[in-house]
Amino acid sequence: DKVFAGSVNQNAVLTILVTAPAARSTLSRMIQLVMEAEDKKSPSERFSDWFGQRYTFVVLFGSIAALGIFLLIGMETAEALYKAATLLVVASPCAIVISVPAAVLSAIAAAARHGVLFKGGAALEDFGNVSTIAFDKTGTLTEGKMAVSHVTVLEGEETEFFSIVATLEAESDHPLARSITEYLAERGVRQLEAHDAAAIPGQGVIATMGGARYWAGNRTLLTSEQASITSEVEALLESLEVRGETPVIVGQEQTILGVVALSDVVRRESAGMIKSLYVAGVKQVVMLTGDTKRVALAVGEGLGLKEAHVFGNLLPEDKVTQIETLTKAGPVAFVGDGVNDAAALATARVGIAMGVAGTDAALEAADVALLSSDLRKLVYTYTLSRRANRIIRQNLYFACGIMAVMVVATIFTTFPLPLGVIGHEGGTLLVVANGLRLLFMKEEKLG
Repeated sequence: DKVFAGSVNQNAVLTILVTAPAARSTLSRMIQLVMEAEDKKSPSERFSDWFGQRYTFVVLFGSIAALGIFLLIGMETAEALYKAATLLVVASPCAIVISVPAAVLSAIAAAARHGVLFKGGAALEDFGNVSTIAFDKTGTLTEGKMAVSHVTVLEGEETEFFSIVATLEAESDHPLARSITEYLAERGVRQLEAHDAAAIPGQGVIATMGGARYWAGNRTLLTSEQASITSEVEALLESLEVRGETPVIVGQEQTILGVVALSDVVRRESAGMIKSLYVAGVKQVVMLTGDTKRVALAVGEGLGLKEAHVFGNLLPEDKVTQIETLTKAGPVAFVGDGVNDAAALATARVGIAMGVAGTDAALEAADVALLSSDLRKLVYTYTLSRRANRIIRQNLYFACGIMAVMVVATIFTTFPLPLGVIGHEGGTLLVVANGLRLLFMKEEKLG
């Protein structure tokens, strides 16, 4: 089997042949994708930098130019200086400049209170503008750990069958075996005495109990043990695979005793979270996963996702390509937790990492980090970002509007300087107060 750089060895000893230099490894390519994606700044961020550096100089030189014009048209020096000073006050960009930070900082603080960290204001603004949110499956929409979904006993008593399975799986360190062992331990199943037990990598486990040979594993082990498979068993296995479940076949010699089915547990809040995102304004929610298309569709159906919104069999670079394709229809946010998600997190307009289970690579590449694994925080964060953008627009419209009115009044009427100060400072206080409203936004419960 091909082994990717950065893979984690769960058990046993591996002999690996290096077939490519480090610079050409999958991990190196992902790191390169992350670096390329992080070089791209958002348009709003670039505009903010440009505006903040230049507007103050425009006001200063504009007031001086206005003073010259007032004097040229025959206005008395005292009156001209008064008008120019008033113009400098009312045209000062304080309310405009503070409009965005007041809302952004309040929103970031409110998000932090709810366990969500933004890496900057650009991420907050961009998240409120996304039209598509893409999710990784394993560890994000699901718990990331296998659990027994149901058990089918074909031969013998259920109690005896459970004892055989518990004894066999206790001899293996495989994640599937650990899930089965935990499931049976919770039910108080007792183990039998076993001899000559052995775990067969990639197949399953075998052991001798009461002079008979027992085994548990996949189809490969079933073939190795030369067990006879009936049409009933074949139909059972196919039905499990269609539903995206993993079957563990248990047998004695050439006889199949039963099947234990496992599946990844979908987070309780995932389905409600997806519905709430649509209500909040997201146009489409998609799922990207490296699992087979069959498994992906089974999980997607349970979450209420359309078949067209479920993508399976994706390598890390395939996720990047898919996000780039989705971006053609509008800004995309991606939610993931693993090292395989790092490139996708960096490529999306907004990358969101699951903080508790998230890897260092994912957290480094992401723009937003959920400090808990509760996906309901995502709905709150999206709603908060949209409201922050709305308040930013309100502040800018108000600040620009009141400034324009006072500038026109100063130029064409006798506009008192004290009134200009009140309008200027009052406008600044109003936009700050409007932004501070975000601090008190509460998290709504999912339906």
